[in-house]
Amino acid sequence: MTTGQLVMLVYTAALVLPGLFCLWRLPRCGPAAGGRAAVHRPPRRRVSVVIPALNEERRLGPLLASLGRQTRRADELIVVDDGSTDGTAALARRLGARVIRAPAKPAGWVGKSWACWTGARASSGGVLVFLDADVRLADDGLERLLAERDRRGGVVTVQPYHAVEGVVERLSAVCNIVVMGSLGAFTPLGGRARTAGGFGPCIVAARRDYLACGGHAAVHDRVVEDMAFADAARGKALPVACLAGRGCVDFRMYPEGFSSMVEGWSKGLASGFRGSPPLARALMIAWLTGALSGVILLALGIATLGGSAGADTLFGAWAVGIYALYAGQAWWMLRRMGSFGPATALVFPLPLAFFLAVYARSLWLAKVRGSVTWKGRRVSVTPRARASSPTRSRRPRSSPRA
Repeated sequence: MTTGQLVMLVYTAALVLPGLFCLWRLPRCGPAAGGRAAVHRPPRRRVSVVIPALNEERRLGPLLASLGRQTRRADELIVVDDGSTDGTAALARRLGARVIRAPAKPAGWVGKSWACWTGARASSGGVLVFLDADVRLADDGLERLLAERDRRGGVVTVQPYHAVEGVVERLSAVCNIVVMGSLGAFTPLGGRARTAGGFGPCIVAARRDYLACGGHAAVHDRVVEDMAFADAARGKALPVACLAGRGCVDFRMYPEGFSSMVEGWSKGLASGFRGSPPLARALMIAWLTGALSGVILLALGIATLGGSAGADTLFGAWAVGIYALYAGQAWWMLRRMGSFGPATALVFPLPLAFFLAVYARSLWLAKVRGSVTWKGRRVSVTPRARASSPTRSRRPRSSPRA
């Protein structure tokens, strides 16, 4: 092997290993019952499902329909209307949910955290399940989520399987990879490595654990409230599970189109990435750098393939192979996260360019503008001082206990 070939081999390994390490294994929700879990199943507790909703008339129906088909029904279904101007509240009532109108948001609060806190305070269940309005559950999804919480204890968070329907939505592919890979939760090291954050679209916790970490009041000023809430739970020595939702929980992100997708990802992409564990963040940066270099190498390689020199031909073939290897790795990642399809992985430079542009915009919003427009509201992306929390003495009622 020549020195040049050895350099190519080492460089190839350096490009692909970070992605393999960050997303080595994506654990999913297990069965509802089986083996020892069935024999030692805990007593049945009252379960409250809380859904924060702001102008979700187009999304809420599938979620409520899926909750109506559950093998294990929720005892209490609460939709917190956070000032919707469409038919969200009427639809929720028609489909059997209890609708609560969120009071005026106190100064310093982010809307979603206020809606979740309002719903938690109004609920009576010993187990709380928080679901975003665009989530949908498999028919046994709620039972599986509860069983997973029983097995693991603490807080269970699930990133739903991304149901992709439009071509434009496929631009979110690399954003999904970064969100999953930057937590540090899916490496071969398992629990031996530091993990940060969790997933906000689906959170399951016993009421006593929710209260112990301060609930959403503890993260009232955070735009990326899921990261902060999971870290608050870890700060109280509660285990936090990060799971992939395939086969149990899915959602369709940003069906409204490109503008909504840019706003949604810009809202907290930069701040969430900066809050990830240093090792996971470094590995994700290495993977992104490798993906970008793979595109550059492909362009250079194609230019040299027509050359007569053997070295040029070898470099060109290697560059094309690097691109194919990265596309294959992207497909290996994405097929476990959503229905992106192999074509999305093949043209990964497009989702990569979208991620880089949205990340730059998110960074600018956080550092310069300090806010983003989301669903017609101006949302601050700069956390306020924690001492200003107006709810230190306002806790949701604590019974029944789980």
